[in-house]
Amino acid sequence: MVLPAVTTLDEAKSVIWDLAEENEKLGNELAWFKRQIFGAKSERFLPDSDETQPLPGFEPPPAEESVPVPQKVAEHERKPRQENALSEIPAGLPREERIIDVPEAEHEGLTLIGYAESERIAYRTGLYVIHFKRAKYADPDRPENGVTTAPAPGDFFDTDSGRTRYDASFVAKVVADKIENSIPLERQAKMFANEGLPVAPSTLEYLYRNSAALLEPLYRRMIELIMECEILHVDATFIKLLVKGSGKSKQAYLWCRVTGCGPPLAAFHFAPSRSREVAELLLGDYSGTVIRDSYTGYETLENCDVACCWAHARRYFVTAFDNGFGKAEEPLKLIRALYRIEREAKRKAEAKGTETALFQFRKEGRRESRKLAGQFFACCRTLSGEERPSSPVARAVNYALNIEAELTRFLDDPKLNIDNNPAERLNRGIALIRKNSLFAGSEKGGRNLAILYSFAASCKANGLAFGNWLKDVLPRLASATPTEFDNLLPHRWKPTE
Repeated sequence: MVLPAVTTLDEAKSVIWDLAEENEKLGNELAWFKRQIFGAKSERFLPDSDETQPLPGFEPPPAEESVPVPQKVAEHERKPRQENALSEIPAGLPREERIIDVPEAEHEGLTLIGYAESERIAYRTGLYVIHFKRAKYADPDRPENGVTTAPAPGDFFDTDSGRTRYDASFVAKVVADKIENSIPLERQAKMFANEGLPVAPSTLEYLYRNSAALLEPLYRRMIELIMECEILHVDATFIKLLVKGSGKSKQAYLWCRVTGCGPPLAAFHFAPSRSREVAELLLGDYSGTVIRDSYTGYETLENCDVACCWAHARRYFVTAFDNGFGKAEEPLKLIRALYRIEREAKRKAEAKGTETALFQFRKEGRRESRKLAGQFFACCRTLSGEERPSSPVARAVNYALNIEAELTRFLDDPKLNIDNNPAERLNRGIALIRKNSLFAGSEKGGRNLAILYSFAASCKANGLAFGNWLKDVLPRLASATPTEFDNLLPHRWKPTE
């Protein structure tokens, strides 16, 4: 490193100031890299001393003390044994009885008085074959009339021939394992081979690809319903896209839109970029409220209202605090108090079990939240004048102050969530797919992933197993009309009896 020549005291002070800032910046970067390798990824803030008192009407319920009752034994007092996860086997699992007898020579002349019984959990392969026998009838007296044969069962890819080798249950397992369990098709092919079924990965790819194609009209209908919702959570996460012919990959994105109220539905959209053109395509005609981060690509959207995410704002303060900047603690305490109010409102509403109750409890709690938000931004303005522009604390407070109106939007509408976590949580599944599958093989492959993951996320939001929903819906889609689509969507779906 070459130091600049200085001739005056002021020049020396300026150089020292610049070097101090550079040293601080490098120290922060080093601390960040260490956290990525060795540190915890949680953003949860636990202050050394939390002096925040419970808010009126939001006091937590008293903790119930559970005192174990000692069991009396002859020699000493023994605490009750803690139950573990396998202490009770679910009664709903099917049972297979196996009798283990004493060798005949050892029980000769004895009478069977009972059994010593125990259970253990076992597993067997789920693969089996459906053997169809289609009845054929003919009139022996009139052979010219030919043979009458029962119709082929058909399948959802080819409803006429019925020649497919794969049942809907098999296809649903392949797709669900790829999307929900992040198991690549190559690995699935090896797993099936281990179970005695040789199947090529290209065959599984065919089933996966055609499932997405069959679901696409239903996917478009789900997007229409999502765009009718008055509140949307919006976010984007990256995924690698293989560049054809080069052997290299580039960065593409999966954008998600999640309903903020009403039926829980989510739709993903694959795009090769994160440009504002994509934001315009997805949200240009939307006139409700969008909960999002402060990404500049959204700035051209003029028809919708904007509420920004407190979790993003908190992230900057957590980074500063973890780097040893104690001044970030007070803003973090205030953000923590805001989240405590939201949690208490949710806890109270769970007893009622309705969305309306949640909105009412939020409305009551946000009177106090407004005061806390005012204290937070006052604290930010004070810190902004005290910190160097390059310090992590200054970056955190400036980020929050620049979007103050958007961050406080949730105070005026109890339907609005305090953050964009409903969308961010869905991106965790994409991260697992990204880690296991590495990249999308083409833009079409990216679109297939977006379609199928949209339904997996929507099923999860509605408490459904994606594989069970898929197994029932795929055969029904082949003959469904557009007017019947709504009843096949996860929030309204009823299984075939």
